[in-house]
Amino acid sequence: MPARSGTSSSSMHTRASFGSSIVESSPIRQSPTRNGVRNPRASLARDPYESPSRQMQLEFNLKLSISDKNFNEQLDQAAAERARLHEEQLARAAEEHAQVRRGAELELQRLTLEEEKARLRSQEEQQRAIEQLQKEKAQQQAEAQRRQLEAQRREEEIARQAVEHQKKLQDAEARQRAQKEQEAAAERQRREREEADRKARETADAAEKARAQQALQQRAQLPPAQAAPAVSVQPTAAAKAPAATQAPNDAINSIHTQYLELHKRMKEFRVAFWNQNKKPGQPLKEAIGNARRNLRLKLGQINIARATSQTAIKSLRADSFDVALNTPGPTIDIRPFLVNQPIPPLANEAEAQYPAFLLYMWIMFEKLLLKQFEKEAPNEDGRIIQELGLIAASLFADQKYMWKGISLVDILLAKMHHICPIMFGVRGSMSTVEGQKRLGWMHIDKQPPTGEIYMQRIRGMSAGFAAMSLRAFKTVPALPMSEYWRVLVHVCNTPPQDLYPGHFAILNGLLRDFYKKFLGFYGVQARGVLRRAVIDVPARAPERCKDAAGIISVFREQWKKENVYLE
Repeated sequence: MPARSGTSSSSMHTRASFGSSIVESSPIRQSPTRNGVRNPRASLARDPYESPSRQMQLEFNLKLSISDKNFNEQLDQAAAERARLHEEQLARAAEEHAQVRRGAELELQRLTLEEEKARLRSQEEQQRAIEQLQKEKAQQQAEAQRRQLEAQRREEEIARQAVEHQKKLQDAEARQRAQKEQEAAAERQRREREEADRKARETADAAEKARAQQALQQRAQLPPAQAAPAVSVQPTAAAKAPAATQAPNDAINSIHTQYLELHKRMKEFRVAFWNQNKKPGQPLKEAIGNARRNLRLKLGQINIARATSQTAIKSLRADSFDVALNTPGPTIDIRPFLVNQPIPPLANEAEAQYPAFLLYMWIMFEKLLLKQFEKEAPNEDGRIIQELGLIAASLFADQKYMWKGISLVDILLAKMHHICPIMFGVRGSMSTVEGQKRLGWMHIDKQPPTGEIYMQRIRGMSAGFAAMSLRAFKTVPALPMSEYWRVLVHVCNTPPQDLYPGHFAILNGLLRDFYKKFLGFYGVQARGVLRRAVIDVPARAPERCKDAAGIISVFREQWKKENVYLE
């Protein structure tokens, strides 16, 4: 073994060193005799009778050699013992190392097992999260499907009720016509009988008078009258026809008609202006296209961040309206595009001119703005509509884009009258095609209307109207705050027979996000209007409006959480 080899080498070295040191230090070994040429052993063999000192020296050397041998054996034993101890220590160290290694392996296995358990737990949690998300998604889809089915059911119910209502109306009208015809026939017969009786009485009276006059003449021997006085019989006047029923809300209908005519003029101008300038080589073609695209882009980027609104309105002014205002081009008489604004006296016709490009921008702006109102209506957070309303109110109130200090807000109101007439007090019946058209039930994006889309459009229009009107400006606003009050009162004053779900969609848009502002501006008077809007009007809603009215009636309880009480 290597340890034995090392030990023997050390023993040999120790033995040699020890023997050498004793021999070199011994006086006898350093004697001249030892250093001489003679060999002591040979001399001993040759001379057994040498001197006693020589014999003693030999014995001493022998004992010394034996002592060296014993000493070396002891050293070897000690070295062997140390080697054994060393080997035992190495064995114990190896065992301890093996134990440490086994412990490390066990710890590694434990850590690996824990990591595996953690990984499995993570996978299980992820799986549970995925299952939860899938479950929530399934619930949302089921809820959406349920809402869709409910909406479809409500639409079918509304359609069924409309058909039933129409049938009832037709039956009632038929009964009324039949009853009127019977009454008219009876009246004619009665009048004919009375007329015949009257004529018979008049004829009898005339004959009696003639006979009496003839008798008097005969008694007085006077010649009889050549002719009896003619009796003029005038037929009685026919019964007066019932007075024509005066149409309700003549002022409302009149202003609504004017706005519809304005909307028609706007459409004609918009189509003609674009067709004229879209041709290649027209100087305004590129400017009009860029300004219109900027309108669409900026209105579509509006969110709840006020900084975004400020950036958007700066871009709308600089890249759309300022471009339209400052670009040389044709002008147009602006007076036909103003409905509810007093026209100031003009020195000449030139003062009535307005940039045609800027008028086109206003028409495009109102189209895109109202479409954005409609798009944002389903969101629970109405702050985007409020930001859009702020932008619109600011632009319409900007003196730079007005004509002689008159805002072109009529352009926007004309479109609203076309889309959402019931918001301005217009009444009608949804049981006829003309009545539906009168109340705004029309194609939306070239698609037939549905109840859900119709309600969404009306809710978006009314919320946008509230966002534009219910504001306090330092300057004169384009849409006064009183217009919000007027629209709200129009809906509250609608008779029950003229109420439809669209009226409650208007109340939803006007009140949901704006009731606090309304209370802040009008105080106690606003509280009375709100009480009528969310309590009285839903209470007298007809059966066809129960679902829509229920949404408004819960506002009362929701507002209590905000410490707004209507009692």
